[in-house]
Amino acid sequence: MDFFSRIEAALQRSAPKGSETKVRVTTGLVGGAVLLILLLTAGHFGVAVVSALLASVMAWELGRVFIRSFDKVEKLNAIIGLAWLIVFANLLLPKSLFEGLILGSLGLFAFYLATAERHAENLKTHFDELVFSIFTLVYAVCFIGFLPLIRLGNGGLQWLILFLLIVWANDTGAYFAGKKWGQRKLYPLISPKKTLEGALGGLVVGLFIALLFKLVFFRDLGVFGAVFASIAVGVSSQIGDLCESLLKRAYSVKDSSQMLPGHGGILDRFDGVLFSAPVMYLCTKIFGS
Repeated sequence: MDFFSRIEAALQRSAPKGSETKVRVTTGLVGGAVLLILLLTAGHFGVAVVSALLASVMAWELGRVFIRSFDKVEKLNAIIGLAWLIVFANLLLPKSLFEGLILGSLGLFAFYLATAERHAENLKTHFDELVFSIFTLVYAVCFIGFLPLIRLGNGGLQWLILFLLIVWANDTGAYFAGKKWGQRKLYPLISPKKTLEGALGGLVVGLFIALLFKLVFFRDLGVFGAVFASIAVGVSSQIGDLCESLLKRAYSVKDSSQMLPGHGGILDRFDGVLFSAPVMYLCTKIFGS
């Protein structure tokens, strides 16, 4: 059993008991509080560490789906090592995500080339896993790498907290609005449980939280900026959720892992964050200068 599998098993054993909604809310409150405390107290470097940890777990979760060869653990370790390298290179040399992705991809090509001989009887699978590994660097590593960039800007801590509150409010609002008023399916082929009413409810709750945060903690941000950021982040977050659902449906996977009781895996909880982090970073450039 690998390192993350041991953590997953331990978290399952310590999971709160009760209804699905109770477990989901308890995990969300505890996890959200821990993450906010880390972001509030750890500074720029701490945000990079948290981002690298999230990227590592999400890379591991994706690898469990994509990579099936006998050297699976070795390949996952290579991806996780490159995840840390890319995130911290981006912290030390801001705006170097593209360069980090290119160098990381070159590193993966070199690694897969060096290990190709052991896969002589099935080179196609080996090469497919190379493609999946590069996709993992883009999806799970580079997207999350925008969190330290948001934190580094003017008012970075406020922008970062506002971003996470919008995403979480959107997700929570969509869940409860969908359960209470959901009638029309949003995209039944990809995510049968999601409804149009839930999606709209999530956007409304996200907008309310954004305006409240702006009035109390972020008065330098204009009303239009708060409204624009809320809608842009909310929509992109929901698209990210649907895209992860597409991935899981394509590979017949229910949850990326069981790291977070009631939510599934880290990727299940942060799929919206991945897609909306670059969008929020763009908002900081437009409204934060």
